[in-house]
Amino acid sequence: MVQQITWEYVLDGFRFELETHLKPATVDYYCVHARLFARWAQEIRHVTDPRLISKRDVQDFFHHITHSPATTLVGNRPAKQVSSAERTRWPYYRSLRRFFSWAFQEGFIAHNYLDDIAFKPPKPVPIEPYRLEHIESLLEVLDHDWRVAPTPRQKMLAARDKAIFLMFLESGLRLGELGRGT
Repeated sequence: MVQQITWEYVLDGFRFELETHLKPATVDYYCVHARLFARWAQEIRHVTDPRLISKRDVQDFFHHITHSPATTLVGNRPAKQVSSAERTRWPYYRSLRRFFSWAFQEGFIAHNYLDDIAFKPPKPVPIEPYRLEHIESLLEVLDHDWRVAPTPRQKMLAARDKAIFLMFLESGLRLGELGRGT
């Protein structure tokens, strides 16, 4: 019997390969994006055989996820439309790059089109500094811990926690730097 090459067959093989050497959360990360691409290819492009995917299809998919509004559920509210940002394509790019590399090595596709497409990783989101009301709230909690500490040791630990917090605020040290004492 000859196995028909379908998206489901190829995606299952991809999952089995990833499961041999990656953590389950990482496997899910790659497989979710690859499955979304496969569903898009079948529903929008009507490509039911992964061997028939072209570079144009891959580029169109990235255009689709970047420029079409996504519908998401937020809390208990009805679905709302959120515009996709440029950074939304990066997780898909990483996952599809791994998927197509694997499919090419396994002989499912004749060419890995992701070798011809290169995206730069998005810049990290800037870390917002604490606002004054947050700092005051944290200091109140630390002062409360010191006031209610029943033993001298717990008072000392509460004072130490406040000193560490104030050192972070004033110096800009990283946690690793404070822990090493350098």
